[in-house]
Parts: sequence; C-alpha cells; structure tokens
Amino acid sequence: MTKPSLASRAPLVGLIPAAGKGSRARPYTHKTHKGLFNINGRTAIERIVGIMRDDLNITEIIVIVGYLGDSIRNHLGDGSKYQVNISYIENTMLERGWAWSLLLAGEYIDTHFCVMLCDECYTSSNHAELLQLPYEDYLGVCAGIRVDDVALIKKNYAVEHDSMHVTSLVEKPETVTNDVMGSGTFIFSPKLFQILKDKFENNNYCEFNVVDELNTSVQAGAQIGFFELHGNYVNVNDRDSLQLAKYHDRIAHFEEYKISLLICPVGDEHDIQFTTNRYRELALFDQILVVLPENHQLSEEIANANVESVVCPPGCTQFGERVRFGLSNLDGDIYIITEADYSFANRDVEKLLSYLKEADMVVGTRTTRQLIQQGSGMRGAVRLAHSALGKLLQMLWWTREGRLTDIGCTFRAIWANSYREMERNLSSTGPEFLAEMVIQGLHDRQRVIEIPVNYFNRSKSLNRRHRNLHTFFRILFFILHRRLKIRNSK
Repeated sequence: MTKPSLASRAPLVGLIPAAGKGSRARPYTHKTHKGLFNINGRTAIERIVGIMRDDLNITEIIVIVGYLGDSIRNHLGDGSKYQVNISYIENTMLERGWAWSLLLAGEYIDTHFCVMLCDECYTSSNHAELLQLPYEDYLGVCAGIRVDDVALIKKNYAVEHDSMHVTSLVEKPETVTNDVMGSGTFIFSPKLFQILKDKFENNNYCEFNVVDELNTSVQAGAQIGFFELHGNYVNVNDRDSLQLAKYHDRIAHFEEYKISLLICPVGDEHDIQFTTNRYRELALFDQILVVLPENHQLSEEIANANVESVVCPPGCTQFGERVRFGLSNLDGDIYIITEADYSFANRDVEKLLSYLKEADMVVGTRTTRQLIQQGSGMRGAVRLAHSALGKLLQMLWWTREGRLTDIGCTFRAIWANSYREMERNLSSTGPEFLAEMVIQGLHDRQRVIEIPVNYFNRSKSLNRRHRNLHTFFRILFFILHRRLKIRNSK
C-alpha cells in the first residue's frame, strides 16, 4: 500500500493547554495568566499560535482554559485576528494536571495533533521541519533541544534517543546522561487519548505526569519519534526566564529595529543644530524629532538643524506634557530621549542600546563623579538631592529590585512596546513625569536598569526651570502620593 504523500496529509490540529495556575511564576501570575506574559509586544500564547499557523500550517486550534480562562478568551477571541479558528475547552479539575487537559480534547480530535505549551517561547526555531517527519508512524513525536546547562535539563525533562526514536524520557532527572532537554512541543496520534483515559481510570483519577506515562509506553514498545529543535527555547516561569525570552527575541531582530530620538527643548536654546549633528553622526536613528513648546522661538534653529519637528498643542506647556506628546509622535521600535543643548554625549547612546537588550527601560544617571564635567552643577547638594529621591523610590518599591540614584535624568531609552504598556497609566504633567515612567515600569514588573552616563549640563534653560527646591519637593510628594495610591488600591 502506498503511503500518502506529505501534500495529501490531513492537516494537524493545534492543542494548547493553558489551564494551570502558573504557581512557579508567582507573583507574576497573581492577576496575569502566564500565557499572557508580554514578550516584546506579543504575548507568549500569541507566539505559539503564530508558530502553529506559520510553521505547521495549522488553522484549527483548541485552547484548554481554567485559571484566569476568561482573560485568554478575551485576548485570543475566535482567532480571526490571527487568521485561525480558535475554540475553547474548560478544565474545571485543575488538580488532575495537564494530562486531564489533554484528555478533555479527545472528544473533539480524531486526527494527529500538535501540542505546544502556552508558557514557552521559541526564537528562530525550525518547527516547520516537523512536517517532514513521518509522524503517522508513531504514537507521538517529542521535540528536544540541545543545551549546555545541565541544570536546565534537571528543571525540565531529559530525552534519550537514537537517530530517529526516543528510547527514554525522564522528568526532572537527578542524573543527566546527555545534553538533550525535552521541550513542550509534541505531535501525537489520537491513540494517546485512550492511553490517558486508561491511566486515569487505573489511577483513581489522580494527577500523573504525562512525560512519565509516555516513557512507560516507550518501555512497553510504543514508538515515539525524536525531533531535534534548533533556535532558542525558554520555559517562561519566573522573572529571569521572562527576561531571557525577551533577550533572545531582541538580539535575533536587533538590527531590524527602528530607533527614534526625541529632543526636548525648553524654547530658547541655541544649540539644537549642534546637538542634532552630534547625534546624527552615529548613523543610528531612523527618526530625529524635536518637540517644540507652543510659543517657541526656535524656527531658525529647527530650519538650520534640518530635522522633523512637532509643535505642542495649546495648553501643553509643562515639561512632562511635552515629553509625552513627543513620545506619541515617534514611530520607531526604540525610543531615546535627550535634551536639546547636548548635555549628554552621543557616545553614550551605544551604552543605552547595549543594556536595552537586557532591559525594558534604561535610564542614565548623572551621579557618577568621574563622568560629570566640572562646572555641571551636579555635585554637592544637587547630586545628593537626586540620589535621595532615587533611593526613596528604590526603598518604596523594594520588591521590584530596582537600583536607582537619578530618576529625573532625561537621557534614557525605552522599547516602544514597553512605553505603550505603561502609557495609559501615566498622568503627571511636570518634571515628575520622568520619575513616573520609572515607577510605572517597576509597578508593571518591567526591568528598569540605571547606568552611568557623561553629563555636560549645557542646558541652562532646564536648570533655571527645574533645578530648585520646588521641583525637588514636587517629585518627592509625587513619589509618596503614588506609593500611597497603589497601596490603597490593593
């Protein structure tokens, strides 16, 4: 009998178990489902849907929901915005584990299906090659990836195999015999459902481990194919793994990102052309935008600088309002903010970008003595005042693990999607807006990093307006008020 060609195969059905409580990811999963963790503008479960659609030609996807299930339904909907059809099955018995979630789908699936877990992130993977495997010949196919860290295998499961077949699967092994770690990607025959049903009936419907049961089937003679994944894989179950998933995705596409520079003059500067020329020398920016006060006197400066500019609308007069208006007019993937009088060295842009691969926002600090130009005014009481505000904010948001000394520094970089995530919660209008960005980033559990930068303090206009006790106490009271507001809202 002639085996059907790949082209004549019935399409795979996608199955995404997303019912669990994500206990390992607490406190991140207290109010947010682990499948909805934001990884550079796309949720983890969106990324899984994308791989199923684009790499595996899957158009029918079943999602098993339970804990915070409505948030998954509301986010994915019927799948039409992702060009797939998504249906849902409710798991009301979470104590039976994800084996029960798989079994619940058995009533609706009668063909081979692909299982991918909702809390995993794959970057530059070769999932498309799964379709070249003769998976009809097996009970299932298990995808494993080579790693050089034995600890990762011990946290997940180990895969032993010959060239094509799995010979052993061990959940959280104490001893590791090779460098292959199992992932959450599988292709299964519908025969799996009977195996799971029999196991539950024989086990008094108590929870059991799917990997262990697959290994039992292998030892009993069942055939499970092995597929070697390439690319980067992260099981997103805590703060560090979430940041690692973001990092892998960022470095994979970093050269493709568009970078926008926002320049924020007060209105009477005379160095804008000098400033823009210095930053333009870097050949990094796809957009340089100057946001102008409503009643500015900079037409000649802007014309000479030959840059894009926008004028703030009537009533948009305070510093924070103008920065926010400028940010709303940027179109890059990365936003960098600086001052108009070249108080910050262009060479430090590379510093911001380097750390931005590891963070959601990078803020400069002007409190490192060796990098402060003499005569900058950032010494003595002024430097201590900035440090005091930073340390107060750090103490009040201690659980977010920020290390801060200069929350009012204009010079900073932030991912566009990170800013959009916080933007709806930003409300301040004055110089405290820069501190509010840091507070909201920490509150949203974004990674905010502070790095030392060179500071020349050429911006006399900003000094006259904001380097005074009034601004210090304005920011101080804002920090205390925001902390109290967050506390009372819990």
